[in-house]
Amino acid sequence: MSHFKQDILNYGDDVGDLDNSPFEALRMLHDRTELHKVHDQLDFEEKILLAYHDLKLIENARDIVQHISNVYDFRLSDTNEIPPDQWWWHLNKIAQGNMDFGIATDIGKVIRS
Repeated sequence: MSHFKQDILNYGDDVGDLDNSPFEALRMLHDRTELHKVHDQLDFEEKILLAYHDLKLIENARDIVQHISNVYDFRLSDTNEIPPDQWWWHLNKIAQGNMDFGIATDIGKVIRS
């Protein structure tokens, strides 16, 4: 197990907590970006765990977008040219059904929409 497992678990806790402040929810997206940067260092089980929490984020996309929109304008993701592989910054498009997303492991696709 790498030292990133706790970071993944913390991200998962945040994904499921709609009672946190909008600022904490926005921090969750930054945390997900940090996990994206170290994705190659995660072991297979950690990648599966991360994908599981990502699916929860997608499942709650509408509620999370509404919550975060109190402090963040998702249009800035396009203005700042955040790439589609960081789909969590484009969660508004996913919530509206306007963006495909993929969650993958090294071995193969876990989910593809």
